[in-house]
Amino acid sequence: MSNRLVPNLSVKVVGVAFDKRYRLASWTRKYKRLGRLVRKTMFDADDMIVVPKDGVAKRRVIETDIGIPDADARTVLPSDVVKDIVTKAEKVFIMDFCICRKSNGCEDYPRDHGCMFLGDGTDRIPREFGRVVDTEEAIEYIEECGRLGLVHIIGRNKLDSIWLNTRMDARNLTTICNCCPCCCLWNMVRDIDEGIGGSFNRMESVEVTVDAERCTGCGFCVEGCFVRAISIEDGVCDIDDSCRGCGRCAENCPSGAITVTYDEDAIGREVARISELVDL
Repeated sequence: MSNRLVPNLSVKVVGVAFDKRYRLASWTRKYKRLGRLVRKTMFDADDMIVVPKDGVAKRRVIETDIGIPDADARTVLPSDVVKDIVTKAEKVFIMDFCICRKSNGCEDYPRDHGCMFLGDGTDRIPREFGRVVDTEEAIEYIEECGRLGLVHIIGRNKLDSIWLNTRMDARNLTTICNCCPCCCLWNMVRDIDEGIGGSFNRMESVEVTVDAERCTGCGFCVEGCFVRAISIEDGVCDIDDSCRGCGRCAENCPSGAITVTYDEDAIGREVARISELVDL
């Protein structure tokens, strides 16, 4: 198949199958052999991290040096993980559509703000899917997606190499997803094989805590959690270990009962780790 045919066919297949994603994911957990097969063929060596929202997460450590251009003494933000990786990339491609929001018919978040891809694999992405941009435009796009309420998820995702037909080499393509809570493919993490779900993690050092005395049990946090990690137990918010630390719950909490914190010096470590996973 040609490079153009595979991605275009993939878009059609995802559009048809997207509403069945929870059932398909549950099969990988129920049938262990299927789970191992899917993990090997579609998610092998994957490593994706969820970057908490800048306006919500609070720093715990001040001193750090990750070499972001034009950075001064300002607070180092979680999104600087994404920005620093972008500055290291020679090739950057922005999708003109989000395949998840498009397939799900999203009405709450923009469908025309898709993933960003970095690396040599971008050469094989059909140009009708988006555009090649320079570093400045890429960083502006990251900031715009943040203002729109989207959460960045960054790392190596073999599935993107498959559907975009970038020669099946996950190292030549870095994915930066800009996800909404309603359509993100990873909101099936509770249903999917644990080995696959284990490749999708919160950013190092991120902690999410609940002040039980301030919590009113309103449930807004439950509605905004894209991995269904939150429940109301005895009238109080309870967050389990499946939380990926995106920060939406803290943003939605009207009583300020939920706090998201991170260490500034962890930002640099995450940048270094992701840079080793892929060839930028």
